[in-house]
Amino acid sequence: MNEFVRRHSILQTTVLVLLAACALLAASCGRSPWTIQWQAESASLLSTSAADPEHVWAAGGGPVYFFDGVSWRKQVEGLSPEPLDVSAADPAHVWAVGGDGSGVVYFFDGTDWNRQFETADSSMSCVAAADATHAWAVGANEGASNIYSFDGNSWSLMYSAPLHVQDMTATDAQHAWFVAEAPGGGSAVYSLEGASWSKAYQTPEGEVLFGVDASDPAHVWAVGTGGSEVSSGEGTGSGGGVFFFDGKRWDRRFLTAEELHRVAAADAGHTWFAGGIGLKGPIYFCDGRTLVRQYQSAEALFDITAPDADHAWAVGGLGGVFIYDPGR
Repeated sequence: MNEFVRRHSILQTTVLVLLAACALLAASCGRSPWTIQWQAESASLLSTSAADPEHVWAAGGGPVYFFDGVSWRKQVEGLSPEPLDVSAADPAHVWAVGGDGSGVVYFFDGTDWNRQFETADSSMSCVAAADATHAWAVGANEGASNIYSFDGNSWSLMYSAPLHVQDMTATDAQHAWFVAEAPGGGSAVYSLEGASWSKAYQTPEGEVLFGVDASDPAHVWAVGTGGSEVSSGEGTGSGGGVFFFDGKRWDRRFLTAEELHRVAAADAGHTWFAGGIGLKGPIYFCDGRTLVRQYQSAEALFDITAPDADHAWAVGGLGGVFIYDPGR
């Protein structure tokens, strides 16, 4: 290791530790129920999924990390291509996806991670598990996406469209959603009703959706940019938009000061939203009626998961893992 690389590595580690300490101090001073719980070795965490409070996973183009209710550890490394997204149906049915010239689906059976499925897509970008025998994954290509479904035995191609899928979620065998952009522009929510996918909602012009989650078929949330410019101390950027489906129709419920990347819906009265850019990562909370900022981390947050009303985790661009712990 040359001197420049060594010094850069030391500096990067120091910055990460200081940012984690600052986030922890901010949480303590503000009496927030959120706090930083752990710092991953990798530079960025892109995805997290919790089967329950004692089985939580995180990934981001490196190892797959696991939380057992007590501490985080590296569960597997060396998977090639590296997993970018993870989704857990239960402790013994967890999927992760990635790709580098081909799309790969990995499966964890409660003991080991193994390659389960491979496609001719450039990569696999998203995965969503409803239960042990129903999961969906997105094969990403230039200007198009392929949706694959798992029936408990094998994967098969289900739907293809000229879209760029950003995120996907599922509540049961008959109900799933993804958010996507068309090549020429325009962002929309697509829903699975039974065996077919269709466009369910088109956002207003200039608004882009990045994340989607549902607690049940009548409580579905989508988040992204709000289509307006917001000024802050770091410059001007897009604000965030929060959209809601009540089982009958979609509408925009809230606007936020920062763009939002992901949403985690535990139940009808407990939903969290995470996002931000640079060294600012807000977490908002909705009780079903009002939206409040609940936490501000010192890094942009890329994903959030909530297995129930009393537990949630968020992961960030500098490898931070943040926990919702209202009892501390």
